[in-house]
Amino acid sequence: MIKNVMRILIIRPGAIGDTLVTFPLLHHLRVNTPGVHLTFVGNTRVLPLLQAFELAEEVADYEERRWSQLFLSPTGSRQPALQDFLCTIERAICWLKDPDGTITANLQAAGIPDYKVVPGRPPASCAIPIGDYLAQSIGETLASRQRWQVPATYAWRPGANDTRAVAIHPGSGGEEKCWPVSYFADVIASLWQQEIPVLLLAGPAEQTRLRTLQQLLPEPPIPLLWQQLLDAPLVTVARTLQDCRGYLGNDSGLTHLAALLGLPTLALFGPSNPLVWQPQGERVKVLYNSQLSQISPQLVLAELTHLLKHISTFC
Repeated sequence: MIKNVMRILIIRPGAIGDTLVTFPLLHHLRVNTPGVHLTFVGNTRVLPLLQAFELAEEVADYEERRWSQLFLSPTGSRQPALQDFLCTIERAICWLKDPDGTITANLQAAGIPDYKVVPGRPPASCAIPIGDYLAQSIGETLASRQRWQVPATYAWRPGANDTRAVAIHPGSGGEEKCWPVSYFADVIASLWQQEIPVLLLAGPAEQTRLRTLQQLLPEPPIPLLWQQLLDAPLVTVARTLQDCRGYLGNDSGLTHLAALLGLPTLALFGPSNPLVWQPQGERVKVLYNSQLSQISPQLVLAELTHLLKHISTFC
């Protein structure tokens, strides 16, 4: 007997963090949709991780030319491959701006019976976690008991008498979201004084901050106290983070990843609203100030030390 298949298309462009915050909702849809076959279109850097977490059967890069045809008039010419694909879809969820209704008209023209085209970001008046907003925008509810758990092969692994590295990511998608580099240098040097290893994470757009940090840092007292993972695929970053002791970072995609994996995570937030954008998790601590430079290295070091000393309470 051929099993009924429910084909769902989800389009969610944006940065790494914009994609990661959808993971619990993707899991919710999979659990609550019998026979689901999910196609996710989004940031190409996150797609391998999404498949590694078994959240979609198919993935596609939003930058592929075919998806731009959704913004063309339904009466215009288009590649038949996209139309043929859309005709197989039974539910479409597009977190996209559609001011003139063109995307909606294209989904209607394709005969998709259930579709939603909604903004990917909540209005300023909406102060709820972004994951909850995304769920509510498509008529779903993420009850706390349904919160997604990362697959065991990627989940954080607590360790006794922990001597593993603290992962630190000093970058973000916007300079205004970044705690001062000199403050990160102060914290790293203090961790070294306690013989706590540090794993530095940085992406391709963060080379300037990386060079500045390296210029500010003294030589580590022990070479093994300093490790770097630069420009690595997200799947590699995830596998590395699960064996770290904890995490410190700005409002960034990697901070969301650390929280998803279950690491004890200290997130430095500002000026973004943490009620909406902070990473979710039982092991997450957020320090907020609209002026990030007002968060002192001494406070961050104290909070991070407290977080690391109380890891046993998380296990």
